[in-house]
Amino acid sequence: MFISAAHIDIKLNQDYADFFIDEENDLKGLIICDGIGEFKDSAIVAKTVAELFTEKRMLKTESLLHSNELKILKDQDLIGGTTLISLVTDLKNNKANIQYLGNGGIIQCRGDFAVNANSGICYRYSDIMIPHISPDGSLTKHISNHSGKQELKASEIELKLTSEVGDILLLFSDGIGSLENNFILKDDEQRYWRYENTIIQIILDSLDEFLTKNYEDDKFEDQLVLFNTSILKQLKSEKRLEDDAALGILISPEVLNHYKSKSND
Repeated sequence: MFISAAHIDIKLNQDYADFFIDEENDLKGLIICDGIGEFKDSAIVAKTVAELFTEKRMLKTESLLHSNELKILKDQDLIGGTTLISLVTDLKNNKANIQYLGNGGIIQCRGDFAVNANSGICYRYSDIMIPHISPDGSLTKHISNHSGKQELKASEIELKLTSEVGDILLLFSDGIGSLENNFILKDDEQRYWRYENTIIQIILDSLDEFLTKNYEDDKFEDQLVLFNTSILKQLKSEKRLEDDAALGILISPEVLNHYKSKSND
């Protein structure tokens, strides 16, 4: 499995993302933290949570929430909060465990996601995250000074990554998108249409182009990190981001084999 995570400042510099590679224990992981903008110290909370995950290997949200570091922040009367999306891979069993509190998104697709007989638009993907958002748009789960037991109960997803053409996961903060914003419209002919996120389409198109040119295993991990950073910079320069944004990527080796076979056709 190849992974990467990156973040970019747009407004408040309160998003934070990072990843780790633990070859000794066959583990890789990434985390995305989206600081809650209404609290002045959210950047500190977001960075602390991310560092507990990547540096101290607090991979279960429950252990992270009971850490001494977060208790110290609370005792210091810091006013801050964050959402989180974390991913840990079990390389031996081709599994990925995801936990999340709050909103944002998790896109899952196969390695042949860009193969499309109907149009040039990528559509064979699915958002597998149900955001923790109330009907009025407020967060129902998060880490903050106002969080009780219910707000701190993380949702969990376990995926078996077994596609013959490989698996891809994109994980992102709501600065990139969140399912509650993909609203549905009904036209005069009683047909239903769902809005699709332009930023996600740009990322998928760019990812396909990237994979077409970079599918050699020995350099791919470093190239993926560069891609992750560059696509966020591109989105910022094109003024497509209205808020701080973070993006995590997981790509299985079979995806590279698929693109390699395409190049030989």
